[in-house]
Amino acid sequence: MQPVPEITGKTVFIPLIGHPVEQVKSPGPVNAWFSDNDVGAVLIPVDIFPEKVAAFLDAIRGTPNCPGVSVTMPHKQAACAGVDDLTDRARRAGAVNIIRRRPDGTLLGDMVDGDAMVAALAKNGVTVTGKTALVVGAGGAGTAIIYALAEAGAATIVVIERDRAKADRLTGQLRRDYPELHAHDVLPDGIDVDIAVNASPAGMNPADPYPFPLERLTRAEIIADAVTKPPVTPWLEEARRRGIAIQAGAEMTLAQLPTQIAFWGLDKGDRDEGERR
Repeated sequence: MQPVPEITGKTVFIPLIGHPVEQVKSPGPVNAWFSDNDVGAVLIPVDIFPEKVAAFLDAIRGTPNCPGVSVTMPHKQAACAGVDDLTDRARRAGAVNIIRRRPDGTLLGDMVDGDAMVAALAKNGVTVTGKTALVVGAGGAGTAIIYALAEAGAATIVVIERDRAKADRLTGQLRRDYPELHAHDVLPDGIDVDIAVNASPAGMNPADPYPFPLERLTRAEIIADAVTKPPVTPWLEEARRRGIAIQAGAEMTLAQLPTQIAFWGLDKGDRDEGERR
């Protein structure tokens, strides 16, 4: 059993908001880190109806013992609209997954899913530079992951998104931001994918179809998923059965914990780190 931080009148709390929240994995490792490092804080999952996100964030403004908020699906875009300021990467993604409450009650939003995905890939021995990456889903997390892959030096990025207009806008913006990058909204014939990422909800339910046909990914170096429940999605399980390396959603979650803890000012480090990104 993981240790639970002692809760006193001095304990600060961080709500992890989503709807639903039973699938979240971060409270265990985050609270264990708080306990191990004698940090008087606790991360608590809070199920918030989508139409109540703005009201919840307004309440946080007047809550001094809440240094910030963690945000999961489906609230990342609604939370983006409910904060006062955004980091550049959050503004680009149009979504946030962490929020800091400043001393004056204003809220700063950041989006670190993308950097966390690249960090998790690196931990698995996968470099992005010069590779062809395919990302399914161009929502907030997907867009953040796509831009992080571009920043990490991917040569080609394929965006698979049901909303073709969204995919077209995103690939067009990628070409403008990264002139050397080859960006596509379909996987061209004859191109082998090195890194495949599912950033869509596909896989959360057993009956969901695969995010992308594995027959098109036979030469992939690794297949990664942002879905955390189930721990290994059917798509990943089948990829592993076919001999392809996999990366589970929890690995991306764990990779961003140091950044989140620093962003909330709970690591005794630089509280302004997030302002510069």
